[in-house]
Amino acid sequence: MKSIIITAIVFLHCATFNEALQCYSHDTCTTNCPQLSDAVRTCANDDNRCYKLAFPGGVSRGCVRDRCSAQINGHFMMANICCEKDLCNSATTPKMTLSGLFILIAVLVFSRI
Repeated sequence: MKSIIITAIVFLHCATFNEALQCYSHDTCTTNCPQLSDAVRTCANDDNRCYKLAFPGGVSRGCVRDRCSAQINGHFMMANICCEKDLCNSATTPKMTLSGLFILIAVLVFSRI
């Protein structure tokens, strides 16, 4: 009996309930990008990844199948963010992170020695 319960738990844990992936999705924008909370999209069943593409012309987010690449204005580009979990493409444009701040402080301190 114990093995049946364990098998059932493992099966339920491993079973996929076919929930569609959700990603932030919007067209290319530069300064007037939509709020991410307003840009949530349920992907098509065959889309299995979210992407975020940042390039000099702006930022684009969305759903993609298998490969994380995009063609923008005739140029083929690789995505900066490519992930497989719900709403995982939220990374904003580059900003100072805590680790980046520590590295900057360390460089400044040790450059004066």
